[in-house]
Amino acid sequence: MVPKRQPDSSTATGLSHHGLDLPPEARERGGPTLPRAAFAAGRTALAILLMVNIVFTADGLSLNLAQRTAAPHLYSLVQWEASNFLDKWLHWTGSVLPWNSVSEAEREEMIGDYFALSAARADIEARLKGAVAGGSQAGDTGILEAQLAALDRSRSRIRPEVEETLESAISSVISAEGLPALGGLIFPPVDFRLTQTPRLLVTSPRDRIERGDEALLRSGVTLTESLALERALLDEHNVSALVVPIGGLASYPASVYDDAGLRWTLQIAAHEWLHHFLFFRPLGFWMMSSAEMQTINETVANVAGREMGDLAFARLGGELGDPEHLALPMAHATDPHSVDGGVFDFRNEMRSTRLHVDELLAEGRIEAAEAYMERRRQAFVQRGYDIRRLNQAYFAFYGTYADSAASASPIGDQVIEYRNLSPSLGAFILRIASIGSH
Repeated sequence: MVPKRQPDSSTATGLSHHGLDLPPEARERGGPTLPRAAFAAGRTALAILLMVNIVFTADGLSLNLAQRTAAPHLYSLVQWEASNFLDKWLHWTGSVLPWNSVSEAEREEMIGDYFALSAARADIEARLKGAVAGGSQAGDTGILEAQLAALDRSRSRIRPEVEETLESAISSVISAEGLPALGGLIFPPVDFRLTQTPRLLVTSPRDRIERGDEALLRSGVTLTESLALERALLDEHNVSALVVPIGGLASYPASVYDDAGLRWTLQIAAHEWLHHFLFFRPLGFWMMSSAEMQTINETVANVAGREMGDLAFARLGGELGDPEHLALPMAHATDPHSVDGGVFDFRNEMRSTRLHVDELLAEGRIEAAEAYMERRRQAFVQRGYDIRRLNQAYFAFYGTYADSAASASPIGDQVIEYRNLSPSLGAFILRIASIGSH
């Protein structure tokens, strides 16, 4: 699972003029015959589904505090599996028939069309939210809603082929990095759906920053409903709560946010595949044994997922420029609303905020910490960072990704140093996958 962030909006697709430029191994799935591939994928699906259910439910018969509070809004993993797993493999079965084959030029056009449609959709959705907030007439909003529906229909027609092409690009990187395969088949197979991802209700005790009970929520949960859930948990159970958007979920097939750019989409898809891959190794198997192990898992998936996604992006003809693959995100964000021409260092400001909050909570000054977080939130908003709520649950969730600005953990630097000491991305993944404890 990864937090959702704003993608680079400099281009609609990020593709260079020379197109996809897929290597031969990325143009076809190849490998074992369909029954064997389907069997392997089926076994993977059951394992991954079991993993996610273990993570989000205390047992198969009861709901935790967050799930009970959010019961009308819960996201159904069972329904996701039932409606998506077979569809993916049935589409693949049909696509291998000669009369259903898609040429490289057609795939290139579909990639460009899909992400151009996504950019247009994001623009119209922003206009719709503004129209609703401004009290526009129903007819005005109805036109925008009709445009959104038309864009969704256009995307849905080409989505399966786009997913197949992106999966193949990531698979080619996995093969090139020498990661293990079973009988020539990448295991687990790269499999994801571009969709509206669920949201996550996160809780934390008020007297410390620590991930508590959580619940997956439907993607359509409204802001009003989110605020009500957060308030109920605070007032009735004295816990800090926050509903956060997520960029991906390691179900099988994985769920990947579909309104972002190509490069970011590939990074998130690679992140979720790494969770699938690590599940069968000590690092993933012991993920929930401690907060440190959960942080290592998410941080490894972040660091390696960005690099793997960028390699896939390059295979699809994307121009990376001179990227810092292992740089911490938002390390030097410039202030879009600066009045003095200075630079607002988001990472340092958020890190110092987290450290001071930890100090206040360690002294037992809960109300002072919460008042301080609200003042800091307002300062971030003034600098152009749209943070709806800054509380213990915010830091508990985003702090799990130790390469993020919200973390106070040394694990982020440790993972990046581990990567720097590895001769290749594949060697890094294989080495760190064998770790069973912090």
